Amino acid sequence: MIVEVAFGLPVDKTFKYIIPSSFSSKKITPGVRVRAPFRSEVKIGYVVDVLKEGDREGLKEISEVLDSRPVINSDILQLTWWMAIHYYSAWGECIEASIPGLVRKGRKTVKPHKEISIKPDVNFKKPKRLTPAQERAFKTIREKFNAFNVFLLFGVTASGKTEIYLRAVELALERGKSALVLVPEIALSPQTVSRFKNRFRNIGISVLHSGLTEAQRFQEWNKIKDGESRICIGTRSAIFAPFVNLGVIIIDEEHEISYKQDERPRYHARALAIIRGKIFNCPVILGSATPSLESYYKAKKGEYILLELPHRIKRKKLPDVKIIDLRSEKRRGLKPLVFSQPLKVEIQSLLDRKAQAMLFLNRRGFSTSLVCLKCGYVIKCPRCEISLTYHSRVKRLICHHCNYKAEKISICPQCQSRYLIYRGFGTQKVVSELHRLFPGITTARLDSDALRKRGVLEKIIQEFRDHKIDILVGTQIIAKGHDFPNVDLVGVILADLSLNIIDFRAGERTFSLLTQVAGRSGRGRRGGRVIIQTYNPEHYTIQTSLKQDYPSFYSQEIERRKILELPPFSQLIKLELRHKDQNKAEQKAYRIKELLEGFANRDFEILGPAPHPVPRLRGEYRWDLIIKSKNLASTLRLLYNIIGFRIRFEGVKLIVDVDPYED
Repeated sequence: MIVEVAFGLPVDKTFKYIIPSSFSSKKITPGVRVRAPFRSEVKIGYVVDVLKEGDREGLKEISEVLDSRPVINSDILQLTWWMAIHYYSAWGECIEASIPGLVRKGRKTVKPHKEISIKPDVNFKKPKRLTPAQERAFKTIREKFNAFNVFLLFGVTASGKTEIYLRAVELALERGKSALVLVPEIALSPQTVSRFKNRFRNIGISVLHSGLTEAQRFQEWNKIKDGESRICIGTRSAIFAPFVNLGVIIIDEEHEISYKQDERPRYHARALAIIRGKIFNCPVILGSATPSLESYYKAKKGEYILLELPHRIKRKKLPDVKIIDLRSEKRRGLKPLVFSQPLKVEIQSLLDRKAQAMLFLNRRGFSTSLVCLKCGYVIKCPRCEISLTYHSRVKRLICHHCNYKAEKISICPQCQSRYLIYRGFGTQKVVSELHRLFPGITTARLDSDALRKRGVLEKIIQEFRDHKIDILVGTQIIAKGHDFPNVDLVGVILADLSLNIIDFRAGERTFSLLTQVAGRSGRGRRGGRVIIQTYNPEHYTIQTSLKQDYPSFYSQEIERRKILELPPFSQLIKLELRHKDQNKAEQKAYRIKELLEGFANRDFEILGPAPHPVPRLRGEYRWDLIIKSKNLASTLRLLYNIIGFRIRFEGVKLIVDVDPYED
C-alpha cells in the first residue's frame, strides 16, 4: 500500500511512502498522522490519500502510524485543500493550522485539566416574543435552514442579533446537528459563552481561542471531536472545530479584520466559514451592525440573503451623538488635548449620578513619540525606524511593532539638548488625565498591554459589569459587542486615528469603530450619550456614523471603490519582499513586476512596487507589489507559473497575501 503524506512545511506538494507489512493490521485512512523520513530526519506528517497500487521505486517506508482513527476529518481535509490553493499556501501548513499544537507534536492524550469555568448569564432571558423584524428574519432562516445559504443579518447595535443566533443554534440542535459560533475577540468569548450556557443548560459547549493553554485547547478540541460538545464558541481558529455534522455556522461581527490571519497561512475565517457551509450543506449567518462592504455588496446583488433589524429592542432610542471639533478647542501650551470641555462636563455629570462611561482611543501607551524641540530629532526604533512609544507603567520607550525596549532618556542623542518633549498620547495618558481631573474615581484599562496576564480580561469585564469601575478606557477591544446596561456615556477621544492610516479600507474601519463603540451606550433604561472628538468633523465617515447611517456611508464608499476598481470590484494580492539590504528588496520587487508585466492583461493590474507603510520592520526593509485582479483563480495560477511556490525569491523573503488587510 502507498500513501500520500503532507508535511507542515512550505512545500507545494505531497510525498509518497510505502506502508510496510508490519503495519498491515492498522487501518490507515486519510487524516491519520504518521512519522516518516524526510530528508535527514523523521517528521510527523498527515496522510491525505491512500493508493492501492503504484510505482514503488525509490519510495521510503513509513516509520510509525500514530493513530488508529483519523485525527483530521474529511471535511477539514477538503477545507484545507481549498485554503491552500486560494491563499497560496502549502497544504501541510494549512492542515497544521487546523489542529491544536499538541496534535502537531504527536500527542494522543493529555492529563485532565480543570474545566474552563464560565457561569451562565441568568439575567439574559429568552424573550416571550420576538420583535416583528426579528420574527421576519428568523422565519426566513427557518424556511431555508436545511440547505447551504449565506444570510447577512444586518442589525443596528442592541437590535437583538444574539437572540437570532440562539434560535438558529436551537434549530440545528433539534435536527441532531452541531453549531459553530465565531466571535472576533477573546474579550467577547465569556459574554457569549455565558449567554449560550444559560439557554442550553444540558448541552456541551466548548471554547476555542488563543488564550487557552495548549492542554486546555487539546481537551476542548477532543470534546468536540468525540461528540461530547455540540456547540463551539471561539475566535478565528475555531473555524476548524472538528465537528462531523455541522448544522449552522455563525460569524458575529463579521466585518472585523481580526478574522484575517496575519501569519502563514493568511486565511480569512469568514471565507472559510462559507466554504465549510458548502461542504456540510448548512446555513452560514453573518451578523453585524456595520457589515463589510464586500458582504453588503453581495447581499445587494442577491448572492447573500439580507435580513434587517433596523431598530433597537423595545424601540429604545439610539444614543444622542455630539461631535466636538478639536480645532476650535482651547489648549494649554504644547500639551496634547485629551478631553474637550464638553466631554469633561459630561464625565462629571455621569459621576454625579453614579453612572458609568467608556472612553475609546485606539492607541495604547502613554505618549506616542519623544521629540527634541531644538533639532527636531524623534527617538525611533533602531530595527523598525518608527517612533518609540513611552509607557509610563514600566517607564520605558517601546516599539509597538517589534517590542524593542529602551530606557527613558532626558538628553537628545543628536544635539545633546535637554529640550525633549512627549508628543501624542495613548490609553495610559487618558487614564492618568482622568485621575488628575476627577480624583477618587475608579478606572480600568483594556488594551493589549493590560491583558498580558491570563484572567485579567474576565476580571476587568466582571468588575465593570458589577459597577466596581466608574470609567473603562480601552482600544478597539471595548468597541465590540459588549453589553453594559449602566453605561450612559461613550467618549471617542480621537476619531481620526483609523481615518489617517494608509489603507483603502480606512473609512470603512473608522465608520465601523465609531458606530460599534457608540453602540455600547444607552443599552439600559436611561438614554445614552456619545461624544466624538475629531479634527475632521466634515468627513462623510464621521457624519454618517453620527446616526449609525450605514446605507448612506455604503452608497458613498461603494462609489469610490467602483471608480478605483477596489474590492468588491476586484480582489487584491500583495507581494511583500523583505531583506536587510534595502536595495535588494527593491530590486527583487521590480524584478517580479518585470516578470508579471509580460503577462498583464484585462484580468489584472500591477500597482507599485513601493515601500511598505512601515518600511523597515525588525531590521528588514519591506517593499510591496499589489496585484489587482478581476479573476483571482486565473491570476494565482499565473503567479504560480511565473515565480513558483516559494518563501524566498532570489535570496529575498517573499510573502504572498491574498485579500490583504492592513493593521
